[in-house]
Amino acid sequence: MHIYFFTGTGNSYRTAQKLKELSVANGHLSLLTPVDGLKRKDIKPAPEDHLFAFFYPTHGFSLPWHMLKFICRFPSGKGKVALVNNRAGMKMGRLFTPGLSGIALLLPMIILLIKGYRIAAMVPLDTPSNWISIHPGIRKKVVSSIFLQRENEIAHMWACLKKGKGYYPLKFFLLLPLDLLISPISLAYVFYGRFMLARTYLADHKCNGCGLCADRCPVGAIKMIRKQPYWTYRCESCMRCANICPEKAINSSIPLTVLYTWLFIKIIAIDGPLKFIWDHLEGLGNAPFFLIKYMILWVLTFLGSLLLYQLFYSLNRIKVFKYIFAFTTPMKFWRHYIAPGFKGKY
Repeated sequence: MHIYFFTGTGNSYRTAQKLKELSVANGHLSLLTPVDGLKRKDIKPAPEDHLFAFFYPTHGFSLPWHMLKFICRFPSGKGKVALVNNRAGMKMGRLFTPGLSGIALLLPMIILLIKGYRIAAMVPLDTPSNWISIHPGIRKKVVSSIFLQRENEIAHMWACLKKGKGYYPLKFFLLLPLDLLISPISLAYVFYGRFMLARTYLADHKCNGCGLCADRCPVGAIKMIRKQPYWTYRCESCMRCANICPEKAINSSIPLTVLYTWLFIKIIAIDGPLKFIWDHLEGLGNAPFFLIKYMILWVLTFLGSLLLYQLFYSLNRIKVFKYIFAFTTPMKFWRHYIAPGFKGKY
């Protein structure tokens, strides 16, 4: 078995490591490989009885772009595949609440089926949510109880796989209608939202220029410019940088997020496809003109987000603006999150 994973704050790494431990304990040879920087030439087709497992988080109700590219470049074969999507799980009292996958399982399933693989497992795994730009980091006691449940689920999956059985938990089918319902949001994230989120991060006045965020970024998306981190469009919004920063100096700017959201709503609803559908319910004769207009709007919105980030990044070099941006985000005031045992590197 070969296990590939992409992780931000360690959830996918920890659950992938659990599967490896179970397989090794049963006498199986298992490899655990991060996809960070892995090239297609390094991946060799395997025999038909080989099992590949892919562990990755949910980003924008889709899978990380880096993982999607890896799966698209994965060589064709006839082995078996297990897809494990770590999504935003929570706990309310004694109730464990699930996240949503969107197309995070469905899209790679389709790609790998086309490549000739058999899908041996489809597992939405509700590990602790790490999205600290929206909510405080989950308390350690709650994190431990969530991971206990998820590791039991991994053990159940392994018990099925080693017997040659498939593993498709009921919650995958129960939440499938909702996942399909939000699939337009997933696609919007893949083509635009991930760029928007990549350009909301700024370092505040507590940043000492240590460069840890750039060093530990899984996709090398952070550059240090005059001892200040700068986020490029390669950013996966995996939250590793914000959560491992020893000074808690990295924040997601609320003003930038508001402006990006306005641009996004404008392109989708005000001047985009929703407006077009509303105005042309009885005919689609202007479709070619609309497509050209829509593409132009998309490019202009992308360039607008680029200019906004450059403006905010430049202003952030001025001390007074550092304080303004720092105190207009809730991240400044609450717990951060890293999976137990994860140090931001492998």
